[in-house]
Formats: sequence, structure tokens, C-alpha cells
Amino acid sequence: MTGIQHTQTDYAGYIAEVEDWRADMDQQMRAPGPGGWLAIVGMYPLQIGNNTIGSAPDNDVLLPSGAAPEYLGLIDFDGVHGTLQVTSSELVMLDEEQIPPEHRPLPLRNYYEPGGMSVICVRDVRFGIMQWASDPYNVRVWDANSPKRLNFGGRVWFPIDPKYRVKGKFTPYATTQNMIVDHTGGKTQVLANIGTVDFELFGKMFHFEAAASEKGANYVWLLMRDATSGQATYGAGRFMMAALTADATVDVDFNKFYQPPCAFCDYTTCPMPPRGNVLPFPVEAGERLKILLTAMNIANVKFNVNGDSKS
Repeated sequence: MTGIQHTQTDYAGYIAEVEDWRADMDQQMRAPGPGGWLAIVGMYPLQIGNNTIGSAPDNDVLLPSGAAPEYLGLIDFDGVHGTLQVTSSELVMLDEEQIPPEHRPLPLRNYYEPGGMSVICVRDVRFGIMQWASDPYNVRVWDANSPKRLNFGGRVWFPIDPKYRVKGKFTPYATTQNMIVDHTGGKTQVLANIGTVDFELFGKMFHFEAAASEKGANYVWLLMRDATSGQATYGAGRFMMAALTADATVDVDFNKFYQPPCAFCDYTTCPMPPRGNVLPFPVEAGERLKILLTAMNIANVKFNVNGDSKS
């Protein structure tokens, strides 16, 4: 469980692979709809019954002013599912398909249902029904013309350094455990704790809890903090989706250590690392803040905007 050795050819290929991965992460951040964190412009809790939606300020769910009809319609919510009744003559798309008036009202799947969240699109605005951690069911709104998205300067990374890539050993639990962690909204969240990962970095052994990855069974999700947290990197910690092979080897690559969505978006919360998943030294690899903080200004910084810092 030591560092991965590279030949000169392997080294060039590895650098190119990490650079491609980072470019993909940047593109995901810039997506105009679901999956694009910079495009989120609102999150509105749903009440049981009718919820008005549109860009006029007296709606329950507000769409961006000037970017959508003042009164698009109503979402009838039963506590889990929604139905959209469109009252506007505006062109409406459901999951990228135009919906003619005779096919309305529109049933809306929530995020966790088979098929995933139904995505409604009107002009350059998208919305759907979400629920995450301790948040109530809500409508999340994306605007492709969000200034934050259009003005994004790109994710910022430490230089790629192969010494921060090591092999780990995954030990699964006989049954998945509930791992309760804090989240950035000030409450707690339950993660699916599937096992542990043991690895060596700079001569020290570490034993970290691993969560199930949204990428599937060939990955483990590691949430970690290190001595850069809150100074050179996001204060709540960073994430890694580490590849898992059939022989239970884990590719623990800190060059792919990235900042969670809440580092960029005001309208989401993120789980924080379990208390034991802490590296006691600085890991100057992976994603970092645009502005490196000091002890003098760290107390005045808000850590959830634009992926850098905000006084």
C-alpha cells in the first residue's frame, strides 16, 4: 500500500489522464442544468397541495425574472410526487421533449424515483423536484444564463504530483452500515458506510471509512480533511471517488481530491467527513481555493461561494 511507481511513458500517460479528468470536472461544473452547480439559482420548499411557479414575485416557486413566464402554472405536490399544470402558452419541455397541451398536466418524478428527476425546461431555465439529506422536498431551479455560471473562471488545482497517488486496501462490511455525519447545513446526514480503506501516505498508515459511491460498485467515496482545510482548500473537507478493482485494491489518488458542490453553490449542503477521516499534514494535491487563506483572515471567510472565498 505504497506509492504507485511510473515509467517515463506511464508518467506522461498518467498526467494526461488526470488533466482530462480535471477538464471533465470543470465541464460538469459548467453544465446548464442538473449536475451543473453554477447554474442553480434557487431552491424552494414544496407545500402539500398547489404551489404556484413563475417569475412574478408572488409565486411560491420563483423562476428568474425576465427568463421565464411570470405565471407558468401550478405544481400539485402530494408529499413525494408532483404534477405540473401549465397555465402559460409558453413552450415547455419535459426531459428534453416538447410536451403539447393535450398531454398536460405533467407527472413529475422526484430525484430518487426510477428514471431519476423529471426535468422541466422553459426557455433557458430548468427545474425539478429534489430532496437531499435533511432538506425538505423542494424545487431546484437552474438558469443557463446565471452570472455565476457565465463568469466562472474555472476550478483551481495544485500541480499534479504522482507521489500523492497510492494503493489502498478495501475491506467491506458484511452489511452496509449507517454512518451519521455532520453536514454544512448545520444538521446531520446518513451515508451508506460500505467498508474501510487502509492506505499508506508518507510513511504513515491510515484507516478511513468509505461510503457508497454514486458512480457504482467499482468506486468508493472517501470524504476527508487535511491540514490545508480552511486555508488552502475548502474548510468542510474534500471528496474523492476512488476506483476499486476486483482484488479490493483502491486507487487512492489525491490529485483527484476535489471540493464538494457546496464550495461553489449557496443552494446545496454537503456531508462532512467522518471524524476519523483526517490527514494530520497538508495534502497539497487536488483542488484548492483560488485565494489562499491565512490565520489573520480565515475567521472572516464564507466557504460556500464560487469555489474560492468570500469575506
